[in-house]
Amino acid sequence: MASCWTCKDRKISCDRHFPACIKCSKSKRRCGGYGLRLSWPVLTDRKRGIVGAAPRGNNIRNVLSPRDLRCINAFSKDIHLYYNATLFKEGFCGKGILEQLLPPCPPETMPWTPCKVAALDNDLLKYFETVVSNTLAMLDTDRNRIRHLLLQMALSDDTPSSKALLLSILALSSLHRDGQQDHAAQLKLSAIQALMASPEEHLSPEVAIKHIAAGILLSSFEMLRKDSSWVGHICGAKGVIAALQGQRFVPGSDASVILGWIYYYDVMTRFSIRHWRINMLQEASSDNKWPPNLCEMQFLFARISFARQIPDISTHSHKVVQLLYEVCSNTLLYSWGPQYHDDEYRKYLGGLELRLTESISLTSPNTEVSTQEVNEEISPVLELFRISALVYLERASRNFSGQSTKLDQWVEDSFSILTNLDTCQHPFPLFILGCEARTDSHRIVILDLIANTEEGLHVRNLQEVRELIQSMWVQEDLDVNGEVGFIEKLNLVLSCSGVVPSFV
Repeated sequence: MASCWTCKDRKISCDRHFPACIKCSKSKRRCGGYGLRLSWPVLTDRKRGIVGAAPRGNNIRNVLSPRDLRCINAFSKDIHLYYNATLFKEGFCGKGILEQLLPPCPPETMPWTPCKVAALDNDLLKYFETVVSNTLAMLDTDRNRIRHLLLQMALSDDTPSSKALLLSILALSSLHRDGQQDHAAQLKLSAIQALMASPEEHLSPEVAIKHIAAGILLSSFEMLRKDSSWVGHICGAKGVIAALQGQRFVPGSDASVILGWIYYYDVMTRFSIRHWRINMLQEASSDNKWPPNLCEMQFLFARISFARQIPDISTHSHKVVQLLYEVCSNTLLYSWGPQYHDDEYRKYLGGLELRLTESISLTSPNTEVSTQEVNEEISPVLELFRISALVYLERASRNFSGQSTKLDQWVEDSFSILTNLDTCQHPFPLFILGCEARTDSHRIVILDLIANTEEGLHVRNLQEVRELIQSMWVQEDLDVNGEVGFIEKLNLVLSCSGVVPSFV
């Protein structure tokens, strides 16, 4: 047994008495013991202190500080999921796969904040105008106009539809400002009751538009709570559109703005629904071993709402969003269907890609020509959506998981735009293009852009999309030999979310 650490530091012989040496006891010193001890070079110790030469000149720019480092963590859950994906390459089929692929994942919620004082409605209304309206998800719509339009409709009269919209505004503001507390929940419940108080049939166009706007805000409320019921409010808003059949709205009108807004939500929701636990829920339903509520929401949404096209409102949205609707609705994900190899279907895919590749005007139908500043801000974002649609079309509908010159060019074009953006609040292009980031430099661009966006005042929280992107990177890095297809990885990552992911 070697000397104790205290005697060794004093450079004297040790009697090696256990548990504490006698010399330390007599000198009234604390015995350092005989176990392992971590040590670091002492500044005055020339034998152990090795100091590297400081970089000089231009070399100092090449040295990364700890703040510049980005680490992507791979957990045991990621390894477990990848292993199961290699066993079930044909989607998520097989007995018991729901249990194997879904470790316990309680839904995330915002911190519970008790309501200390009664929130004043006027304060909440002002808070919506100055803060919350800047966090609402939208693509090609003038945010200032949406803010003004929502407040104008909510305060226009005392009808149930106006009251529902006003209460939806107050509920979202209360949740955003004060967290989950009784007042926000009561406001949301009152908004739903006001919607139910309106006549279900023969809604006037004005009332229907208010219902749709309230549905979007209630959906945003549930997104903020990280609750899957946000999809239900989108379905409810879409159901009201039937009351508008036969109506013609001038592009750029107030009604056209709201219709284009709900169309964008519908398209993004279709993307989430087609990848979130769809095959696992089908298996659970066929096995009849799981509670019906596991399958009920998914099948009801897909069968009743998203299996049909919204009538007569696509013209109120940008052409890029219309084409993205086709990509998310009219394309097949799996090759086992007979139509997948049909010549007409392959021809349709080629035509869809051609329409996405052709030059598309980046001017929104709902943006006035005078708002040049808005056009300059949204044009690169629309271009990112267009490229994302092309990448997703190639990866998903053609079941292509490798690399190609065409894909490489699209990715380079997109990252040339991303590097010039200060912020980006749109999860869909961030996710699709983030999945294509194979190099560290591209991944740093994505992470820095998300971080810069979240540093801004009153912007959306992008934590969910950041975690999904990082999870896709882990799966890509684990799949060295390319054994798992893109769709399987996408289904795998999105299905691990405890709630339906939102990409609006």
